[in-house]
Amino acid sequence: MSSTIRFKQGARVFLSLGLFLSGFALTAFSQEAGAAAESTKKWMKKPVFAFKLGGFFPSLAMDIRVDPPDGGEGTDVSLDKDFGVAKSGSTIRLDGDLRLAKWFSLALNYYAFKRTAEQPISKEITIGDTVYPVNQTVKTTLTPTFTNLDAKFYILHRDRLDFGVYAGVYATHFKLNFEAMEAGRRLLEIKKLWAPIPSAGLHFWYQPIPKMFVYAKAGYFKYNTKRIDFDSKTFNLNLEYYFYKFVGIGGRYEYSDMKLNLSLAGYKGKIDYVISGFQAYVTLGF
Repeated sequence: MSSTIRFKQGARVFLSLGLFLSGFALTAFSQEAGAAAESTKKWMKKPVFAFKLGGFFPSLAMDIRVDPPDGGEGTDVSLDKDFGVAKSGSTIRLDGDLRLAKWFSLALNYYAFKRTAEQPISKEITIGDTVYPVNQTVKTTLTPTFTNLDAKFYILHRDRLDFGVYAGVYATHFKLNFEAMEAGRRLLEIKKLWAPIPSAGLHFWYQPIPKMFVYAKAGYFKYNTKRIDFDSKTFNLNLEYYFYKFVGIGGRYEYSDMKLNLSLAGYKGKIDYVISGFQAYVTLGF
C-alpha cells in the first residue's frame, strides 16, 4: 500500500474521530452552559492531580522486518502467525495527569509486558543476517515497554468541561529475541529499538453527573524522510467515578496503530503494530 493511500486513510480516521470529539464536546458545552445558573455546590471539582493504577489487558498484533546490515531485505513476518506469539495478555499500567495551569496540563502513562512462544516455522525466514530454515523450531521473546507523554492545551474552559488540543510522543522500546537450535549450533538474534513516535490531536473532559468524569482523545501524525517514515493513529476513552472524596474507580479503552519504516545505523527494516485493550483502575484525585 502506498504512503499516499495510507496517509489518506489515516487522515480520514483522524477526521472522523476529530469530528466525533468536537461534536461531543460542543454538545456537552451547550448543556453545561445551559446549566450555568444551577448551584454547583454538589459538583465535584476536577482533580488538579490524578494518579491511576490498574490492570490493562492489551491485544498486540505486530509485523516486523529486520534487514541485513550489508544490504537487501529481511523477511516480512507476523509475530503471532509466523512465530505463535500470543496477541492477548495482561499487565499493570500506571497513569498520571497534572494540571499546571488553567490552560495547560501534562499526562503520562507507562506499562510493559513480556510474551514468549516456541514453535516450528513454516517458511524460511531471514532476520538481520540470520536465516532460519523451514521447520526450524524458534523460541521468540517479545519484551515491549510503552511510555506516552502528552502536553495538553485547553481552548475552552468551564467548570464541568474542557476542550482543546494536545501534542505528545509514544516512546516505545522493543526487545526481540529469536533463538533456535540447529545441528548443535545456537542461532541467536537480539534486536533492541527505541521508537519515539509523535502524536497530535484533540482531547476533552466532561462531567455529566456530580462525581463522574469522561475523558477522551484522538490523534494522528505522519512524518516522512529518506531514512524514517512513520504514521500514528490513536484513540482512547475513559470513564471515572469518585465514590469517596478523592478515591475513585475507572475504565479505559485505548487503540493505537503505529507504522515505522526505518533505515538507521542501528536498525533497518519496519515495525507495524496495533495495540488495543481495556483497563480497569483505581484513581486518586487531589
